Amino acid sequence: MSAPREGPVSPDQFARVAGSPGETPRIAGLMRVLWPFLFLAFTAGYLVRAAWPFPPMGTTAIGAGFLALAGVLAWSVTLGRQRLESFLKGARGEEWVARALSFLPATFRVYHGIASSESRFGGDYDHVVVGPTGIFLIETKSWNGRITMRNGRVLYDGKEPDRPPLDQVKEATGILRKELREQVHRNLEVQPVLCFAQGQVPDGRTGASGVLICTADTLGEVLQEPPDALLPQAIQKQACYYLDRRTAGA
Repeated sequence: MSAPREGPVSPDQFARVAGSPGETPRIAGLMRVLWPFLFLAFTAGYLVRAAWPFPPMGTTAIGAGFLALAGVLAWSVTLGRQRLESFLKGARGEEWVARALSFLPATFRVYHGIASSESRFGGDYDHVVVGPTGIFLIETKSWNGRITMRNGRVLYDGKEPDRPPLDQVKEATGILRKELREQVHRNLEVQPVLCFAQGQVPDGRTGASGVLICTADTLGEVLQEPPDALLPQAIQKQACYYLDRRTAGA
């Protein structure tokens, strides 16, 4: 006897999602690429004005200025392309993780790209998830190499990155806890999660310094692991109400 065919999957079976994953790194990447060209355009305009009709600068100086401008332009194009690719890689990683989060059960709410309320953090929360198992802040990394741990630190291909990702996700989590405490008037626990979209984490998941570490493939399992006590629905609704307003720009 052949196996029964599965019926269509209803979107109502999955988590509700708000926000746009990868939007912030894409915009930041474009800004990093474009601002040098604004300076170059201003400088080129000045040189053209200086050369016509009565140049206050000598022709030799003007020619040297254009040559220098051409060199800076070539350097800016090369560096800008590298920077843009780095930001786009980060955006693709966030989209990959967002896809994994979209398959969470309908009891979860997923938020992407919520701006931080504190300028010192200088960014946004890649993903925030609220569900019966708790509130999670997920920082995405698009590292392709092998992820290992040593003395409570994350290593990428055996080397420690310039900006330790554990410190980054814990800093963001602390700010989100503060926001929720001020808005919901409760000390809500927020679990930091460091997710590698493509990296090779031993056994697919681990942990260090209170941070859950996993891959995009194991993220769903990590978020649905039963806690000691489920998060009451009333508290979930309060947290979601605040996050809904933040996503809408209120």
